[in-house]
Amino acid sequence: MATAGARQTKFGFIPSILLSVVLNPLNSATISVGLEVLLHALHATAAGITWIVSGYYLGSAVSQPIMGALGDRMGYRRLVYLGFVLVLLTAVLAPLSHNLWVFVAWRGVQAVGTSMVYPNAIGLVRRWEARRVPVILGWIGMAAGIALAVGPALGGLLIAQFGWQAIFWLNIPIALGAGMMLWASVPRDDAHPRPRTPGWDWGGSILFAVTMLLLLIGTSGTAGQRALLWLFGGIGALLVLVGWERRQKAPVVPVRWFLTPAFAVLAVATILTNVVMYVALYGIPVLLEAKRHLSVSGSGFMLLIFAGVMALASPIGGRMARGSARRWPYVGSAFLLVAASLAMALSRAQLWVIGAALALMGLSFAVSNVVLQQLILELRPPEESGSASGLYSLMRYVGTMASSVIIALAFQGAHKLYILYDGLVIASLLGFLAGWGLPRMRPADAASLSRQM
Repeated sequence: MATAGARQTKFGFIPSILLSVVLNPLNSATISVGLEVLLHALHATAAGITWIVSGYYLGSAVSQPIMGALGDRMGYRRLVYLGFVLVLLTAVLAPLSHNLWVFVAWRGVQAVGTSMVYPNAIGLVRRWEARRVPVILGWIGMAAGIALAVGPALGGLLIAQFGWQAIFWLNIPIALGAGMMLWASVPRDDAHPRPRTPGWDWGGSILFAVTMLLLLIGTSGTAGQRALLWLFGGIGALLVLVGWERRQKAPVVPVRWFLTPAFAVLAVATILTNVVMYVALYGIPVLLEAKRHLSVSGSGFMLLIFAGVMALASPIGGRMARGSARRWPYVGSAFLLVAASLAMALSRAQLWVIGAALALMGLSFAVSNVVLQQLILELRPPEESGSASGLYSLMRYVGTMASSVIIALAFQGAHKLYILYDGLVIASLLGFLAGWGLPRMRPADAASLSRQM
């Protein structure tokens, strides 16, 4: 095992990590412009869009905590390589899909593959570049912002020139390049980080998957009048999951972590900031197209402002996360989020105000995402980095699902835009208040806090 803070990697490690972590957001972004083409090619109805999009999110939300926990046991490098194999497999076989359900199944496999990569890549960073984790997280935020910014345009170009299959072929050079650089730059020492661990928590894994499926259906808008039944079923399954996991020695979803004030506040702050982010990303384009009659490309340009600012400012967030007083960068970023949400609510869809608000949101998320993830990692020992990163991703997906409820209510039947605006303002205000409860973490304090959890 590498000692804390030791740097034994070679040149190419950081580029391999950045290429690895963009696989998940890039595959979400590139497909967004090809949904109509896919429906026609797969002879599917418009309802198929929900399965194409939600299936990927479900696979990612379920897989990331599980694959992070698995990486803590088996070694992060092995899980990253296995993820690359699944990504390459889908890049070859998904383009051969002849109907919607075969395609959705391969998208699910792709989600599992990219979800193997992300939390375990973070685990590798923490193991081999411990002293530079916040800075590298900032670069990761920059890479994800670039993927979100260029993904739709790149997907449209590939589809126009080579067909929808090309958005899967794009993964081949990325996965191969990342895998080869990782192989060349990381020492072969990948000893089992936790040699004496209890058996795998199969019951928790199944319960977790069922819970996320029920909650996703209940919040996706596809269940119609039965949505509440699915939602209540998901809540019931969640309660069973919590009871089950509290009795496990090595739970796949460590619910005990959430019982400590520090982790609970971080979880709430992460969920709320992502509610605002995804309400803006998914709701504002619909608002602009419906109320201002903006074209799809016009609303896409507005989102480019958000992604561009987030990409440029994420390294700044990484530097802010290096200090001992991370509460204040988060509180400042949360204040920007409140200001942006209020500006949107009061602007009555004026384009220049929304553009400025999206820029403020991009700046806010560039700081808050890095700070929150860094604090969550510091609350756990290095050998649990995969689980911590997987749970961080899960909390982001919970924010995504909550945002879909707000958007569905706002645009259901006669548009009730006040729901959209109120959701932005309330979630951002609560996130700002949660910031005052964040731990004032110093790296030296991490071990003592970890022993309490």
